[in-house]
Amino acid sequence: MQRRLLRLRSDDVAVTGTFDDATERAVRQFQRTRGLPADGAVTGETWLALVEAGYSLGDRLLLRTRVPQRGDDVVELQLRLNQLGFDAGNEDGIFGRATQAAVEEFQRNTGLAVDGRVGPATVQQLRRLRRDHQRVGAGVRARERERLREWIGQALTSRRLLIDPAHGPDDPGPIGPSGVVAADVTWAIASQLAARVNAVGASALLSRGPRTSPSGSDRARLANELDVDAVVSISANALPNPAARGAATYYFGTRQFASESGQRLAAALLDELVAHGWVPDCRVHPMTWAILRETRMTAVVVEPGFLTSPQDEQRLVDPAAQATITEALLMGISRFFVAPLPVTVGG
Repeated sequence: MQRRLLRLRSDDVAVTGTFDDATERAVRQFQRTRGLPADGAVTGETWLALVEAGYSLGDRLLLRTRVPQRGDDVVELQLRLNQLGFDAGNEDGIFGRATQAAVEEFQRNTGLAVDGRVGPATVQQLRRLRRDHQRVGAGVRARERERLREWIGQALTSRRLLIDPAHGPDDPGPIGPSGVVAADVTWAIASQLAARVNAVGASALLSRGPRTSPSGSDRARLANELDVDAVVSISANALPNPAARGAATYYFGTRQFASESGQRLAAALLDELVAHGWVPDCRVHPMTWAILRETRMTAVVVEPGFLTSPQDEQRLVDPAAQATITEALLMGISRFFVAPLPVTVGG
């Protein structure tokens, strides 16, 4: 891990084999740059991000495989293809179907052998034709705006959503001062929200049951297989400081790319939560969690409060307060689908 951090220019890290304070600081800084919770712990998503960060375009042959290749080299490939007008989809670092199709179209237009594989010849041609003046992700944003315009004025009843209760019995998540676990809170809120969405005539499915614990990638895969219009994941915030309180929402975003539709849905949901008394407003943030990164549709994560705050915990487990959350989220979802307006997202 320290060697990987050093290769990423974490100059204050020494390869000692000991997880010292300097290593923890470097891990936290790396997590911040990658859109991950900066908790200093090298668990699954952080380790995968460290591995992915070690690849540059041209380091290896890129092609579509059963388990998709991931890495910063794929991000650069997607960025270059999108800049040139070839639709590689979200710049998420995952070599999927859209990226392969864009590679083949690029090869077809530049006289290369059309095999969907990114070897030395394709990399050389991509570098020769790079257009630095084009805005990152412009084509993807244009497609998102077009989809938003198509939704204007349509009834919410025509939409299909996946409601995702984060965590599960095998992954309980944060624990509140009274012993309440996040998995139980998210299930209670998500199941109520799904019921409310279905009650107004739309279609809502749940990503898990009360006794299952699918991973973030499993949940994202389910959303893609179901081809829903949006994913709303319910989670709970946590910090060692019990004074931390408030509501926040998240969408997929990196240093180079941000989901415009995700940012707009996240903003609509947070506005409604704050209007319904879930304060302080802890704002909208870009993140790269699997449920945001690996889904092929608009996806957001909602954290109505901090389970580690005695005040927030008391509200999060109260049925009446949970009802205000579900009502706020239903109103935010309705606002997003019925009258979506394009917004400009940096990144």
